[in-house]
Amino acid sequence: MGNMKSTSNKTHQTPIKKSATRRDVFRSGSGTRRPGQGNNGDDEPNSSPSQWGRRVARLVGEKFGVEMVSNHARNEGTFGDQDIVIKCAKSTTPPVSILTSMLDRLDQLWAVYLMPNGRGEVWTVDIETVRERGYFTHGEKVQKRVEIYLKVIVEVGEKVGELTEAEVESCRIP
Repeated sequence: MGNMKSTSNKTHQTPIKKSATRRDVFRSGSGTRRPGQGNNGDDEPNSSPSQWGRRVARLVGEKFGVEMVSNHARNEGTFGDQDIVIKCAKSTTPPVSILTSMLDRLDQLWAVYLMPNGRGEVWTVDIETVRERGYFTHGEKVQKRVEIYLKVIVEVGEKVGELTEAEVESCRIP
């Protein structure tokens, strides 16, 4: 009889906790993961794509002779006497974007697009053309920026060069 479990009713029962749904976690602001913020706990939304873009920008800077700023969180540098920003897209479909607050301090945008063959193409376009041909965001909850698509850049920009498949792969975030 020593192995028998007691089935007596206890007066104090611990309530069954309902697990939080993604929506509850998002609304409450508590929880370890929020949509769009990945699983790594960084404060920066979409940090893996940002890290990838920074790696690619540094690679492009090194390969094509851009003197990048020392702050690795910024994709900015100088090429000759031009202040530039290097922005990256993981395919030919999405635009690259620049915060409107940056436009006054830049001369050129260098846009890096990953092509279907695994290589990267690097294009440059002057900032005045970005202002004229880009799309300015208008949402209340979105940082003000200007977006420009590869289709437009090919029409008005100039190709700087290409990245090999191996170079693109070297920037991958594990």
